[in-house]
Amino acid sequence: MERLKELVDRVSERFPEASMSAEDAPDMAIIACAPEHVTDVLRMARDDFGFDMLTDVSGVDWLPREPRYDVNYHLLSLARMERLRVKVRVADADEPTVPSAVPIYAGANWHEREVFDFFGIKFAGHPNLRRILMPDEWIGHPLRKDYPVGGVPVEYRIEPAYVGENVVPPDSRPAAGGVPARLRRDRGRMSHMTWSGPPATGVRRREPDEPAAPSEEGQES
Repeated sequence: MERLKELVDRVSERFPEASMSAEDAPDMAIIACAPEHVTDVLRMARDDFGFDMLTDVSGVDWLPREPRYDVNYHLLSLARMERLRVKVRVADADEPTVPSAVPIYAGANWHEREVFDFFGIKFAGHPNLRRILMPDEWIGHPLRKDYPVGGVPVEYRIEPAYVGENVVPPDSRPAAGGVPARLRRDRGRMSHMTWSGPPATGVRRREPDEPAAPSEEGQES
């Protein structure tokens, strides 16, 4: 990919202090740069080389390697259907941080929140950097290699808010349709899928609530 060398040369010329390397890998071209210059590289890739779409931002934990983390930005040129990976290596620290790509690619918003959620990497300048999948009170970052492996107390309760035709067998449905009496009766009770083992280290355990008493609506006739 000749444009890969041109991009590296242009970035190195404009930012002489930037540490750059390039690789024309089988799946896509890869450019590696220092975290402090990632927004410069992304902006130039978008404005000067037509990589107008950010498809993904992902994190990788290479423990015990140092720098420990990789943050990968996957770019796509819609006009040429070319792909480019911009990679930064982030050192292990109490708060590993890279600049946010949201001012350049608005679609980076939720991707960066996911990397923050699972790896604990912060994105400086992000407009709303908070967890996106794990609860706000969750302790730790589950995709780090040193995250404790063990049971996490999770509750599943029966809540038949919607029962489709492919979920309940025809011979189990009430004659008038709607939610079967058995599911109405068990609403709010603890599911058999609830984890009952010991919690992982450092995870606060929440004692399950008492199961709700069945309502008159849920009684079998």
